[in-house]
Amino acid sequence: MTKRITGPKAAVLIAVAAIVLAAIVAVSRAQAPAQQQPLPPRLVVTVTQLKPDMVATWEDLQKNELIPAQKKAGLPWRHTLGNGVSGQSFTRVTIGPITSYAQLDMPGFITRAVSAEANANYNAKIRPTIESQRQYVQTLQGDLSIVSNSTTMLPLLVVQSVELLPGKGNDFAASMKEDYLPAYKKAGVKDYWVFVTNQGGPGGERVLVRPIAKYADLDRPGLLPQAGLSQDAQDKIGARRNATLASGARTEVFRFIPELSYGAPAPSRSTN
Repeated sequence: MTKRITGPKAAVLIAVAAIVLAAIVAVSRAQAPAQQQPLPPRLVVTVTQLKPDMVATWEDLQKNELIPAQKKAGLPWRHTLGNGVSGQSFTRVTIGPITSYAQLDMPGFITRAVSAEANANYNAKIRPTIESQRQYVQTLQGDLSIVSNSTTMLPLLVVQSVELLPGKGNDFAASMKEDYLPAYKKAGVKDYWVFVTNQGGPGGERVLVRPIAKYADLDRPGLLPQAGLSQDAQDKIGARRNATLASGARTEVFRFIPELSYGAPAPSRSTN
């Protein structure tokens, strides 16, 4: 799918989508014994701000060198997002699954799939394309999400980042469960994913991701009015959430890039 997201950071978050992603949201996980709950879906989200004249070079390196190595090294899926109608231009967000932090101790994908020399060559070519880059680890909060487990990625993701006040995590969760999720389901929402940022951002960050089919969906009323809630009810719900937030939310739209993506997340459990 947090401070308010600014510039390239918004991409992620993606989940946000990252990521946003179609985004997304169900993440591959290690299989747990039948009597145990599955591990929470966890994502590594990389937000890259590209130099404007190097976008095509970066994308070619992804398609021709990194993605083949990721597949060969066993990464089950990868999704890539780009900035949409809002946000900083020339932003790319890549999202993939991680089942344990121990995976980060392993050599990079190209080293594992080809060689250390090939990895060095790749790094020498990719560095000149990048203005800045930041990586995040995020975990899906299944009990606060609506998860259809659809394998079809919608083309756009609405990504919202909020930062909670200290000690307000339970209050935020209660508002999601009691106020927002019932209304969203009544409004016909099939997927709505809430991520917590574990690494790379503020400890109180939550990233809220909603896939949509087209920009015209943004012309519709908000989800609470679509659910038929009165203005008074909307105001009360908004006030309850606002009491948990350290700052206002920032919302951006990202687009799914099929040619820089492959595979699909494993089914993710949702209690909603």
